[in-house]
Amino acid sequence: MKRILTLLTTLVACCFGYAQSVDVHHSGILSSYSADELQEISLEHDATGSTVSILKYGETPLRTDAANVTAISFSDQPVDASTKYADGEPAQVVFSCIEVNNTNPLQHLNFHLKKSNKNLFDAVILFSSNINFSKKEDVVYIHNNENVQPILNHWEHYIKPLKDRGIKVLLSILGNHDGSGLANLSDERAKLFAQAIADTLQKYDLDGVFFDDEYSDYNKNLAGQGYKGFFSTASYDAASRLAYETKQAIGDKWLVLYKYGSYSKAVSVDGKKPGEYVDYVLTDYNVSGAGMNLQYPGVENSQVGCYSVNINGYYNKSNIKKLRSEKYGAFMIYNLDQTAYDFSYSKLINLESFVDYLFDDELEVTETPYRKDWEPIEELKEPNR
Repeated sequence: MKRILTLLTTLVACCFGYAQSVDVHHSGILSSYSADELQEISLEHDATGSTVSILKYGETPLRTDAANVTAISFSDQPVDASTKYADGEPAQVVFSCIEVNNTNPLQHLNFHLKKSNKNLFDAVILFSSNINFSKKEDVVYIHNNENVQPILNHWEHYIKPLKDRGIKVLLSILGNHDGSGLANLSDERAKLFAQAIADTLQKYDLDGVFFDDEYSDYNKNLAGQGYKGFFSTASYDAASRLAYETKQAIGDKWLVLYKYGSYSKAVSVDGKKPGEYVDYVLTDYNVSGAGMNLQYPGVENSQVGCYSVNINGYYNKSNIKKLRSEKYGAFMIYNLDQTAYDFSYSKLINLESFVDYLFDDELEVTETPYRKDWEPIEELKEPNR
């Protein structure tokens, strides 16, 4: 017959009085709980061995072999819902890049890990705002389309719940079929655009920016048309300068680069290597991180997210496992949409596999139907200085 060893239970009960959160380290996993959601943590013993039981109000207890529990700690800080562990070390930061033209970012509240009680997603990239040039006002500005702007306008509804859960929200900047881009700005224009980005992140309380050098029409050659502050061709140097100036402007907020186009590599700026001004570099679909230390000097594996997956496409499970074995720091999933017709029998299976491969955990999914529920508004066409 089982008996509960009261020493641990009593200790937990006493500590609950001041703790905001409880961390349980077990089997290489860090599980974090809010103290007020826990009914009990106890050590149970019978003839077959000892088990630590973690009981949340109204839920089936999570049990793990006591031999696998290395520590139970109490903190007066709020619960850490994001940092996941594997092999005793911080595991991959999971980015989700979503098409906000049809996907509600609140869907990311529906995915968490059963054993560790963590969010699956650490950061949501709102894809996408654009870089554009106003010839009339001679300014490079941030253009938000008719779907991006309503999400930003209604920050309390679409962004705050994610941030409250510990999920970072980043704004993507993408080319938009004119002659301006992330890789052809002069140093002066780069500083001005970097400040416009910093102002936007501050205005909408966002956590960083994601640069994707696609869809700019560099062949339009604004310099050749007589506009000052543009180079005649795109270059790694100009792309790196903008990244550097943006990091200088945004400080502790994240600067994330998509390794594509003129961000296929980066160079030192003002004596600073890319590893000193870039937070994360994410590769294209199913692309490894090989040679990253040459293409992005100073960048460590912990700053690299490789083998990105389009949730609608192919992926190689051995690549996902390499993320962990080779200790890369991030992983990106593109085009998540829980409301898609094939989500439950296709994409969900992939997500469950990722959670198993990377975190030795199980995925729990809430069925809250977060659908696109905003009305598109007229595009914000005026320069955002």
